[in-house]
Amino acid sequence: MIKKFIFSILFVFIFSNALLAQIIVQGGGIANECYENTKFKTTSKLTSINICYKALKEPLSKKDKAATHVNLGILLMRRGEYLKAQEQYTKATIVQPELSEIYINLAASRIYTKNYQQAIEAATKSIEMGTEKLPEALYNRAIALDGLGLSDKALADLILALEIRPDWPPATNMISMYDKNSKITKNK
Repeated sequence: MIKKFIFSILFVFIFSNALLAQIIVQGGGIANECYENTKFKTTSKLTSINICYKALKEPLSKKDKAATHVNLGILLMRRGEYLKAQEQYTKATIVQPELSEIYINLAASRIYTKNYQQAIEAATKSIEMGTEKLPEALYNRAIALDGLGLSDKALADLILALEIRPDWPPATNMISMYDKNSKITKNK
């Protein structure tokens, strides 16, 4: 009974912490308001989502349109609407596929829907694109790798994330759950 309880706490802790990457919108306007609401949580989730949908109806540059799709996806994920979030990330890839942050978020949404192989592919794509948010991409890939039982590879990604950003709490917290045999200390 206690092992089940500990496992459920660890599972929620690890898999509820996939990292997201907001994308800055250049200039003002409603698309920037969508970004600000995503980053700073200044309004309710539903109000923020509606602002982002409204922004997408405005004329936007390709980058701002893709960024708004990503920011809307993040807001949808915060509401637990992971498939709708994935739709927004997919739209963003159509508009501007070279934005590596899209794939970090796509990986996170796929982690939440337990599509670990697809999450690994999305995180890897972000890494291969040379993302500026490499620790976040490595962290999300580590969660997905662990979800597939590839603990050694997950641990390697966490170690690399910590080499890039030492003492980074998400990675240090997850890595602390591994024992000396490179296995997550929770029961799978």
